[in-house]
Amino acid sequence: MRCLFLLAVPAFAGSLQWVELNPGELALRESGKTFFLYRHGAGRDCCYLHPVNSPAGVTVTDDGPADHKHHRGLFWGWPQVEQNGVQADSWLGRGAGHRFERIVEKRVSGDEALLRVEHTWLLDGKPVAKEMVTIQAFPKHRMNVTLQIEAIGAPVRIAGAPEQTKGYGGFSTRFAPRKETKLRSNKGPVEKDEDHVPHSWAELEGVYAGGRAVLRVQALPGNPGYPNEWCLRHYGFVGANFPGVGGYTLEPGKPVTLRYTVTVSDLKP
Repeated sequence: MRCLFLLAVPAFAGSLQWVELNPGELALRESGKTFFLYRHGAGRDCCYLHPVNSPAGVTVTDDGPADHKHHRGLFWGWPQVEQNGVQADSWLGRGAGHRFERIVEKRVSGDEALLRVEHTWLLDGKPVAKEMVTIQAFPKHRMNVTLQIEAIGAPVRIAGAPEQTKGYGGFSTRFAPRKETKLRSNKGPVEKDEDHVPHSWAELEGVYAGGRAVLRVQALPGNPGYPNEWCLRHYGFVGANFPGVGGYTLEPGKPVTLRYTVTVSDLKP
């Protein structure tokens, strides 16, 4: 039986703790309540965050809902991944996906919990890119997520969904079932589903099983193509598209860096 492993962090109000639950599941907790689980198992169970919760414990993400089985909490993937003429789809997990390699760093220091992990992109089982993911988490359920991706051996072209030029693909969130859905961006309320509209941030609010909460994703200045063109859906999806249908070529020795801030907050009924 695998034992729980807790970092030696005092359990005072506002404290952050990394807790190893099971093989492939690492939780970050604040004052005993789970902020998120980092899942790093094999195959589909790698590499994403779910559940992602509000400070009051409201779960705002979903994993593998019936209408989009490939949506996995807070995740990232691309419908088009190509190297040397071989093309696959890490969005749907068809011929391409992530493999967990190692935890590079895991610590808590004051009001910051840091996790740095290494993944490999696989294309038909062959490593084609390396990915370093850094998560800096803070009290009140805010985190900075940095993706640093570099091609291995030969250039790798990535692109968003070509169907109807929707362009989705990149850093994305699938939301749990809810009522009273409200989508907003830095430009105000989003009344209809959107594609290709640039925003600096977008958020989805709703009344979930545990209460009313909102999750915001902010793309940070300095990201290539900033501000992102977003895919926003009232059924429960927020995606900061990169690079869209135009595509982007990852080069060996030239990593691309994508940075986002994610905040989860509770709201009054």
